Amino acid sequence: MTPSPTKPRALGKGAQVAFVAPSRPVTPDSLATASAIIGEWGMMTTTRHLVTGGRGYLAGETDTARAAKFTEALCDPETDAIWCARGGYGAGRLLPLIDWERARREATPKPITGYSDITALHLAIEHELGWITLHGPVAALLKADGPPITRDTLRRVWTENEPLGVLPVPDGTDGWQGHLHITRTGTGSGRLTGGNLALVASLVGTPWALQGTGKLIVLEDVDEAPYRIDRMLIQLRQAGTFEGCRGIVFGSSPTCETVKDSRPSLTLFEVLDELLGDLGVPVIYGWPIGHTDHQWTLPLGTMATLSVESDGQTSTLRIDESATTDERHG
Repeated sequence: MTPSPTKPRALGKGAQVAFVAPSRPVTPDSLATASAIIGEWGMMTTTRHLVTGGRGYLAGETDTARAAKFTEALCDPETDAIWCARGGYGAGRLLPLIDWERARREATPKPITGYSDITALHLAIEHELGWITLHGPVAALLKADGPPITRDTLRRVWTENEPLGVLPVPDGTDGWQGHLHITRTGTGSGRLTGGNLALVASLVGTPWALQGTGKLIVLEDVDEAPYRIDRMLIQLRQAGTFEGCRGIVFGSSPTCETVKDSRPSLTLFEVLDELLGDLGVPVIYGWPIGHTDHQWTLPLGTMATLSVESDGQTSTLRIDESATTDERHG
C-alpha cells in the first residue's frame, strides 16, 4: 500500500513565503501584488531564492543555478512556504538536477504552490519526497482585483487545518464564463494528482511519471487545438496512466475547445467523450482549475471525492482531508 503523503504545517502570522522562479524569467516588481496580499494575511515574503536574469524563455543563467536555488528553498529552515512566481517552460529541465537526497535529509515539508509548468515539480515532489503540494495560482499573475475565489481558496489551504469540503463553483456574477460538460456520471474517491496535460504527457517514461492507480486525476491546458489534446490523451492511455484511476476532472480550458480557423476538427468535448468516456469512472469538464483568473487551489495528495451527476449543476468535487497539520509555522 502506498504511504499517505506528508503534510506541511499550516501557515500562521509571521510565516515566511519564498518566491522561486523554476521556469520563465520574472522580475521582483511582478511580485508586488502577491507580496501585498501576503502582507494583508500577516505573513512576509522573501526573494532570496529567486534567480535573477534570464536566458531566452528560461529564468536564471543555467539550469544548475535554478535547481540549486530551488534546493536551497526546500532546505531553508527559515522558509515556511514556497510560491512559484510563473509557469511557462523550464521546470522539467530541473528534475534530475535538484538535490533530492539533500532535501530528504534536511527539508521539512512546505506548501509549494503553482500550476502549468509547475506540474513537473508537483509530480517530482510526490515521487521523491512524498509531500502534499498545491496546484494553485502563480504569484506573478495574482490580481489584486481578481476573483475572490482564487485568493480565498489559496488562503484557506495555506492557513486552515480543515478539509476544504465541497469546492465552490463561480455563479457568473464575477465574470466567470465557464460551462460544464459531462462525459461520464458516477462517484469516485482517491488522492488528487495531475495538473497541466502537456506536462503530464511529457513525463511519461521518466521516473516522475504520473501514476493514476487509485487516484483522482486533474488535468487542464491552454492554447492547444483539440487534435493536440487528443494526441496527449492517447499517449497517456497507451502508457497506462489512467488504469485504475477513480475519476478525471478536466479544468476549464476554453482556448482548447475548438480550432481557431475553418479546418475540419473534432471539438474538445468530442475528444474527451471518445478517449475518456469508456474508462468506467466519472469524468467532468469545466471547473475553475488552471489557466483562468478563477482558480481553485487543489491540495494534491489529499483524499477527495468526485461526484458527477447528469444535470451537471449538482456535480461536486469535495476535498475530504486537510492539506496541512495543525502545528503552525509563524
